[in-house]
Amino acid sequence: MPELLADGLPERTARSRFDFSKWADGQAWKFVKGDDYTSSTETFRYNVRRWARQQGIEVELRPYPAVDAEGNEIPLAKQDAVALGVRFVVDRGPAGPGR
Repeated sequence: MPELLADGLPERTARSRFDFSKWADGQAWKFVKGDDYTSSTETFRYNVRRWARQQGIEVELRPYPAVDAEGNEIPLAKQDAVALGVRFVVDRGPAGPGR
């Protein structure tokens, strides 16, 4: 039998262990599954997009597909990507003198 929550739903907590701000510098970064994150690459991609949206910045993402023994890419529909390329697009404002 389910429990009645007399006080309503509990407050939602942030569950991401990443603070992507140290990588939001406009450079491209490669995050490797198993080394940099342990979730599925799709879950990690979702967390990156959510963080960027919360900060009001754009993000570009590129998956790195797994490869077979001969070095051929395995389609993402058949196997999760092994890494994710991430670039947070930093808006520096209108171009001024010297830009």
